[in-house]
Amino acid sequence: MPEVADDVAAALLRHPYGVFLVGSRAGDQMNLMTANWGTQCSFEPRLYTVFVEADSRTRQLIDDGGVFTVCLLPADVEDVVSHYTRSAEVVGDKLGDYDYFVAPQTGAPVYSGAVAWFECRVTDSRPVGDHIQYVGEVLAGAVTGGDPAWTIQQLGWEYGG
Repeated sequence: MPEVADDVAAALLRHPYGVFLVGSRAGDQMNLMTANWGTQCSFEPRLYTVFVEADSRTRQLIDDGGVFTVCLLPADVEDVVSHYTRSAEVVGDKLGDYDYFVAPQTGAPVYSGAVAWFECRVTDSRPVGDHIQYVGEVLAGAVTGGDPAWTIQQLGWEYGG
């Protein structure tokens, strides 16, 4: 556990979070990024909420395209997690480095190595501090592997994007 400045920060670091990829698409432009703040937030309709940094390329694409995917990762893919934390503005197209396919209803990218994935159509968004909260209706998804999804704590990181 990393050293922290105060008890509140230490308590927040104990909260379990997944580490996953968020896919986005607007027209012909697509991106995947690492994230770890997201959760299902309604059964009926089935909704998922994810938080994306306000200055990220993914935020621009979700705003323009109105869709996103969530790709849950298996353990021990730190190279994938690290790759997708790099800024698209700095490194350019990141998708060609790892296999992906496009989700059937939204066309947003899905990492092929995911243990499960789902795609969403944005129903609501709002700024929350230095992030944007997107709420999306879950349109489709699949379990593609038997492994449990990896967590940010298992990875040994504090934040993933």
